[in-house]
Amino acid sequence: MAKSKTGTTDATTLPEPTTWARAVVLGTGILGVSLPERTLSAKSLEELGRRVAEVARSVLPSAKKLCERLEGRIAEHGIDPDCDRLKTARSAAALCEAIVGKPPREVVEALATARLETSSSAVQASLAGAVDVLETLDDPLVLGVLKQLAGRERNDLAASKYLREARSIVRQDEMRRSLGVELRMVAGAAQAYLLSGTPSGADAISPRDGAGRNEADGAQPKSTVMASVVTPADVRIDARRTAPPPPPSQTRPKASGQKRSALSQTLASEGVFPLTRVGVERRGSVPDKKAALALLADATREATQKLEEARGPVVLTVVVTVDVSDKGK
Repeated sequence: MAKSKTGTTDATTLPEPTTWARAVVLGTGILGVSLPERTLSAKSLEELGRRVAEVARSVLPSAKKLCERLEGRIAEHGIDPDCDRLKTARSAAALCEAIVGKPPREVVEALATARLETSSSAVQASLAGAVDVLETLDDPLVLGVLKQLAGRERNDLAASKYLREARSIVRQDEMRRSLGVELRMVAGAAQAYLLSGTPSGADAISPRDGAGRNEADGAQPKSTVMASVVTPADVRIDARRTAPPPPPSQTRPKASGQKRSALSQTLASEGVFPLTRVGVERRGSVPDKKAALALLADATREATQKLEEARGPVVLTVVVTVDVSDKGK
């Protein structure tokens, strides 16, 4: 990179304004990097490159480890290797690898040309939650319960449903399912079921059973029986999960999406689609209104795609927060 006699970056080496704008947006939205001065200049280029590289260096080890661990768990449980969670994790690790150790101009280029297979919001959530997800994937309780469920899957309808729910959580990325919270919930509920001695098989927990039964028969609906069994007191959700995550500094998906009942989904009737929550979020700072409109259009395209792909009832949330520089026209 050519430098002037004063040691600053030569103006001829500055990136294109559109490249700079996208890099600033993704650096803010994915890695939580903010700049005091967002106007393109040699100084702001150096500052963005330095800050982005520092954050990427700190999260790269956990991002790479998450890819490796997901690949192993996905293979163990027969999950589609082309699932969103793994694609998102790979995109996050590839982005960090493309940034670490590079000069500022190359950092900006890497951000602007990043190929994110899912979305920038998903990549941000994957990086922010990587440590929690790794802890859950390595948790002995979770691993033990999933192994027992797999052993009983063919002959036990309840075990099959719990395992199917666990696979669904692993398959979908953090924008739809919080693995660190929901997989522990399913594992805890399944553990209580496995220890309860409740008869297994086709008559164990089908929600249809007892649905049309007359209460005068004096028999408690089996779905109610199951609900009383799968409320374990030892489901472990660490208190620190409510604390701000490590860098990147952006917040994780809202807790409202994490509090969905994994049990109600597990016991849902066959063929009835659960409520799907679709979230698209963009945050960042841009130098002008043109870049802000481009960011808004990108969020709209992603929301439209997710809405078209969703099955059953959908709750769609689109949040676009953009700081437009007052120097832009």
